[in-house]
Amino acid sequence: MEYESRMLIEKALALHATDIHLDPKEKNAAVVFRIHGRLQQMFTVNKQYSERLIAHFKFRAGMDIGEQRRPQNGAFILKNTSPPVDLRFSTMPSNVRESLSIRVLPQNEFHMIPSLTFDPKVISYFYSLISHTNGMIILTGPTGSGKTTSLYTLMNELKIHYDSRIVSMEDPIEIQNDAFIQTEVNEKAGLSYMELLKSSLRHDPDVLMIGEIRDHNTAKLAIRAALSGHLVLTTMHASSPPGAINRMLDFGCSVTDLQETLLCLTSQELFPRYCYFCNNDSCSLYCNKNKYTSRLALFDILAGSQLQQVLSSNNTKSSTTLTFSKKHQMIKGWVLGLFSNFKVKESIF
Repeated sequence: MEYESRMLIEKALALHATDIHLDPKEKNAAVVFRIHGRLQQMFTVNKQYSERLIAHFKFRAGMDIGEQRRPQNGAFILKNTSPPVDLRFSTMPSNVRESLSIRVLPQNEFHMIPSLTFDPKVISYFYSLISHTNGMIILTGPTGSGKTTSLYTLMNELKIHYDSRIVSMEDPIEIQNDAFIQTEVNEKAGLSYMELLKSSLRHDPDVLMIGEIRDHNTAKLAIRAALSGHLVLTTMHASSPPGAINRMLDFGCSVTDLQETLLCLTSQELFPRYCYFCNNDSCSLYCNKNKYTSRLALFDILAGSQLQQVLSSNNTKSSTTLTFSKKHQMIKGWVLGLFSNFKVKESIF
């Protein structure tokens, strides 16, 4: 099974798949890849083969092979692939058999700000943003929208241009990078975001990266870190920048503290690029074969005077104060031929 499992992972890497699913059926199992945000069934395997493959992955990930009645989680790093890949496993019992999902996290991938978006204004703004020595930057967006990639990109740029001492607190560590001091949340060992953040403040950091603000304690410590002269990068589950402000207020942060610390709130979403060769959205044949990125991020950015206006008026319901609106960028992307007409029309109109 070692060879078969490695070939499956290498195929997923070649197609830039972010997830692999083994979905059980009555007589077989479907192997499904999520490629550029879309599920694509690759092939089916028989029942016995799927059971052996799942058992092999569970053994490698330190999970209980004999336990199939309860969900389990595990992980391991596969180093003999190019690039090395961190694999996160999740099993769940179904009415047929056990189902397996694998999150594929390629390591040693380094992105720069110009690779995130096509808009020169946004690129220039992000470069000016990381020149700050203190304050807080909050990234929001749905799952799979590229928030983690954006975080690591900003961290890479900070290390390259300012040689910043960066300490990250993550749950879990997504991409290992020895240029940063990376710590991982471990609730069983008493290492919560709050505990790690307390310790990191005494570790002489220039930049603190908090994987996600989840509760009022983490939110208040993040504010404290920004007030004490650190640049804080973090994410939050919110549908928009104004929604992130509402969540921070719900966590007990005062408007005054937000006015003093918040540099920028962004919301991002990935959209498929238009492919001249396929005459459609970037497909999984030509574009993946030639290593073309078939999705780009579109950002809503709330910052500067617009951000202060929203905070002072507490008008977080308004979406007219966004510095770079998603609608504007999608229209520009449509004109430049970066996105398909159908996707743009569907989202704007």
